[in-house]
Amino acid sequence: MQSCPPDAVNGGNIQRERRLRRREDFQRVLATGRSRADNYLVLKLSEGTGKPSRIGLITSKKVGGAVERNRVRRRLRGILGPLVLKPGADLVFIARSSAAQAPYSTLEGSVKSLLKRAGLVVAENEETGS
Repeated sequence: MQSCPPDAVNGGNIQRERRLRRREDFQRVLATGRSRADNYLVLKLSEGTGKPSRIGLITSKKVGGAVERNRVRRRLRGILGPLVLKPGADLVFIARSSAAQAPYSTLEGSVKSLLKRAGLVVAENEETGS
């Protein structure tokens, strides 16, 4: 069975240049960033060092077991992937324990509401997978 090239299956993923990956970047955002929160998520945001806004996700063991944590991460990646954000910010979404039981539409509303309150949403990309 042949697998697809990584670019062909990018529907629910956040592109590599739009991801926070280094521990130092996460620590900087968590230490110096501003906060927005609701019942399901906490958004920490800080001025970024790169041109595109970068996104990181944190789901602690408080959210649930591995299956629940991975489900929350997959949902958040699916919601954040097609969004077009203003450049120059680093964002970290921290899932609260209630996020594991929240339906997809509720998480989607939560993400969009937090980003709107932070003034970061430009548009929603209609093209999926590219």
